[in-house]
Amino acid sequence: MSWLESIISPLSFLFEADKRIYWLYLLSSGLLAFFISGKQFFSVKLWFNRSSLVDLCWLFINQWIFKLLVIPLFALQVSYALTINNFLTDLFGSGNYWQLNQPVLVILFTFILFISQDFAKFLVHFTLHKIPFLWRFHAVHHSATTLTPLTLYRIHPVEMLINSLRSLLIGALVSGLFVYLFKNPLGITQILGVNLFVFIFNIAASNLRHSPVWLGFSKCEYLFISPAQHQIHHSAAVQHFDKNFGSALAVWDYLFNSLLLSKEQAVKSFGLDNKGINRQNLKKQWRGIKS
Repeated sequence: MSWLESIISPLSFLFEADKRIYWLYLLSSGLLAFFISGKQFFSVKLWFNRSSLVDLCWLFINQWIFKLLVIPLFALQVSYALTINNFLTDLFGSGNYWQLNQPVLVILFTFILFISQDFAKFLVHFTLHKIPFLWRFHAVHHSATTLTPLTLYRIHPVEMLINSLRSLLIGALVSGLFVYLFKNPLGITQILGVNLFVFIFNIAASNLRHSPVWLGFSKCEYLFISPAQHQIHHSAAVQHFDKNFGSALAVWDYLFNSLLLSKEQAVKSFGLDNKGINRQNLKKQWRGIKS
């Protein structure tokens, strides 16, 4: 890869459907944002400030690291899936128990992969907050004082590696399990090269999660994480700490008692608290005040 290609490669995200900032996802979010809050999403101050510039820097840095360290790992995902299949065969004997209609199998696989990845994202995110050592890496993401779609890429390389390994592991496990259980050749429902459910999530205003546009889902927030709920997650207010870890589904937060609906809530500022990344003491003080 030439140095010029290395520099401009992150700009290609606008034309790659597997990226959150793909032009179609930005367009759908922008149109919805316009109807909700007028020109708020298109404000020059929102996109051109110190925090947004830091987001852009992290995007370029992590893209280079991703191509050097992570892509070679994903090239072996098929091999990992076959390894899982061989392991299950050695443990339980030959599989291929069921034959389903191919469209049914494809949709089932796509759905199970989406659910598994979403739960794994929740667990990793939950852990990044709960373990102080890991929180110091995740705090990079929470240090953003202005939220834009580019804030998604404001992550420490260690967190990026953790999430990449999580995606690789879940993908290999689910793929290997389906290869073992079903006689059909494995497939995946895709639109523009993206998992169907991921496409729906991204087209449905996912970019407003990292934005100042307040969009709640009313009672549907018990099932799906709304942009407003994720903004609560980024809030600098102590009462909002460690809430709404979910990516797409809210059921995991409900089960782990970390769900907070957006109704009657308001976020006045984003970013880390005034004492930096040490949230543990502040949370203890908050619990003491409430009690």
